[in-house]
Amino acid sequence: MTDEEQRALAVKTVAAVFMPIATIAVMLRCYVRGWMVKAFGWDDGAMVVAALFYVMFSACTIGGTLYGTGYKFINLESQDRVTAMKYWWYCEVAYCLASIFAKISICIFLMRITIKRVHNWILYIVMVLTVLAGLVFFFLMLLQCKPVNYFWNRTAMDPAIEGYCISINIIITMTYVYSAFAALCDFTVGILPIFIVHNLHMKKQAKLAVVGILSMACVASAAVIIRFPFVKTFANPDFLYSTYQIAVWSNVEAALGITAGSLATLRPLLRQWIGSRSGSDYTGFPRQSASRRIGNSAQHPVPLGSMDGENKSGLRPDKLAVVVTNIHGQTRKGSNWTLSPGSNSSEDELTNSSSPPHPARIEVGVHRTFEVTQSTVDGDSVGSRRDIREHV
Repeated sequence: MTDEEQRALAVKTVAAVFMPIATIAVMLRCYVRGWMVKAFGWDDGAMVVAALFYVMFSACTIGGTLYGTGYKFINLESQDRVTAMKYWWYCEVAYCLASIFAKISICIFLMRITIKRVHNWILYIVMVLTVLAGLVFFFLMLLQCKPVNYFWNRTAMDPAIEGYCISINIIITMTYVYSAFAALCDFTVGILPIFIVHNLHMKKQAKLAVVGILSMACVASAAVIIRFPFVKTFANPDFLYSTYQIAVWSNVEAALGITAGSLATLRPLLRQWIGSRSGSDYTGFPRQSASRRIGNSAQHPVPLGSMDGENKSGLRPDKLAVVVTNIHGQTRKGSNWTLSPGSNSSEDELTNSSSPPHPARIEVGVHRTFEVTQSTVDGDSVGSRRDIREHV
């Protein structure tokens, strides 16, 4: 097998292997989010769009290898050179759109489980910068030649074909810039989950599992970094022969991002397969003591994202649910301790009158307000409590 055939085979094999993996991962995500959790959202829709463009990218990559990707121009017929370059142009367009929508999906997914406003702002900034860089790179690739078809028709070496393309140095520079923003996004969404779950009321093992799952999206940055040294091959006159490494690692980057971003949503399906239940040993709130159990509900809260049956409330099960609870404590004469019941039937009154009255006791009123935030990570309930105010 010649060197050219090996290059073409490498490009074709990577596309043929990663395309079904990413496609299956997105299909499983749609099943979990749409049928099991019943909370199909914008992040899921964005990932489906990313998968469609990635399938286009991989299909065009395989099509290009049939006509000349990986080969030198001198060893190809004129029409084959034109067709292979046309496939490459379609790959550039599809790759940009697949990467943009995949990163949007991952950022929106993390926004659904963030509690602190600063984390949301970080995700907004990263998403906006990445999308802007991606759109600039997309239009640059789309309109780098005038007319557009001159990008592939020029390889026919026909003097009658007229047109021009921008400097290849601009393409190389913008590729470096976009790659830097892509790596920044991947590293940010990989590190941020550590801070998101740090203060949540969860077991250590559960925190490590959640961080591991949510951080899987950063693995795509490895492909971006590996691709950096090969960006300069855009300037090589033998374009199809010299740029095969860019085709390989661009495919790996897009596939890993889509696959990892989808796997992060499949915990409900995994629990169903292994027969476990999230409510028994994985809950976002600490266990309640017998003296402060709220209402007549079960001991553990029902995870919002894993409720069975139809969601009749009209709200997305994975939306953040903020509950502000007022607790009125009062020490009365006779050592009676009362939790004043509110209008909500879930608050019970607890009375302890075991001690005899004491004439010197002073009546004290305590008012304390705290905020309980509950959200879900792949069908699991996670929670956090923040004291708002307390006065006597």
